[in-house]
Amino acid sequence: MSQKKGKENIDLFESWIASTSNQDFKNMAYRGGLNKRIMEKTLPFSRSVLTQNTPVRKRYEQLLEELREKGILRKKTEQRKVEDSKPKMYDAEKSARAWDKNRLQKLEQEVIELKAKLKRYEEIADVITEMGIKF
Repeated sequence: MSQKKGKENIDLFESWIASTSNQDFKNMAYRGGLNKRIMEKTLPFSRSVLTQNTPVRKRYEQLLEELREKGILRKKTEQRKVEDSKPKMYDAEKSARAWDKNRLQKLEQEVIELKAKLKRYEEIADVITEMGIKF
């Protein structure tokens, strides 16, 4: 992207911020931030600009802080601030654990069903034995 286009985007974003009311921002509030799906309907550029254009991204983060100070968005807790500052670790075994958990649930259900069938067959075997039939 050219610097000219980048500058145009930051100017467009600034004008969008100026034209958006506090009530509009409240309506966009979602999980401590702004709902980008709603934002993209009113933004004068694509949603990807918010993540790919560094000046726009920084201004967006600054906007979030301003909205938190005004009380429009929830303030971050101290724990959340610490979590955001740490790099996120990739857990390579997460999907394997999820698969194992799912498999375990299915096996436990199957065991319950088989125990019920076994109990039924044991009762039938007791009745047959009482009748004196050998099998």
